[in-house]
Amino acid sequence: MAGDALIGRNRFGLYHIPAAVQSRPAARAVLAGRVFEPDTIDFMRANCGDGDIIHAGTFFGDFLPGLSAGMAKGAKVWAFEPNPGSFAAAQQTVTLNDLGNVELQNSAVSDRAGELLFQTHRKDGSPMGGVSRVVEAPGQGVSAVGSVMLDYAVPTARKVSILQLDVEGHEKSALQGAYHIINLWQPILVLEYFEQARWISRTFRNLKYRAVGKVHGNHVYATGPVDI
Repeated sequence: MAGDALIGRNRFGLYHIPAAVQSRPAARAVLAGRVFEPDTIDFMRANCGDGDIIHAGTFFGDFLPGLSAGMAKGAKVWAFEPNPGSFAAAQQTVTLNDLGNVELQNSAVSDRAGELLFQTHRKDGSPMGGVSRVVEAPGQGVSAVGSVMLDYAVPTARKVSILQLDVEGHEKSALQGAYHIINLWQPILVLEYFEQARWISRTFRNLKYRAVGKVHGNHVYATGPVDI
C-alpha cells in the first residue's frame, strides 16, 4: 500500500494502482501477480522490430514495463493518458521501474490539438478508470482535458512500428490525427474493439491495410504479413 494506492507486481515489474480502481480487470490481474492481456503485450513486443510503439490509453501503466523491456536499443514507447488520476499513477509506474525509454504525456489523442470533454467519473461519483472516455456534452464527472494530434506529438523522424489505441470509441479521430505517421511508416494497428477494416482501407486508401486477426479483444490491421 502506498497512500491511497496499491503496489502490484508481475513478471515485468511494479505498478502503482489507485485503490479506487482496484476492481478494474487490469488492476485485478496485476494485483494477483498476473500480466493483463499478456498475448497483446507479447504480440507488440514480437512485432515492434527496431521501431517505436505508440500506446494510447495507458491507464495506470499496466502495459508499460512489458513494452519497455521489449524495445530495441534507442527505440521508445510514446504513451498517452488523458485521465489525470490514471496519468499520475502511470508516472509512478514509470518511476518504480526506471523506464527511461517511455515518453508519457497527459493528453488525449485526437484529430485536433486543444481540449476535449472527458468523463472520468460516473454519476454516483465512482471513478471510471480505464473506461474513461471522450464525450460530447458537459455533465457530472466530465472535465476538460488536453488533446494532441499524434502527427505533432511524436517526431516525424521516429520510426513507428506499432500504433495501439485503447481510447474507448475515439479511434477514428485518433487515427485521423496520425494520418502522416501512418502514411509514412505503415505501422501495425492494434485497436481495441474497433472492427472497421473498410473505414481504415478507405481512409488510408493507398496503403492496403487489411484485418489480420485479433489479440484478446484487439483488432489487428497491417499492410504486410503478420503472425498472430
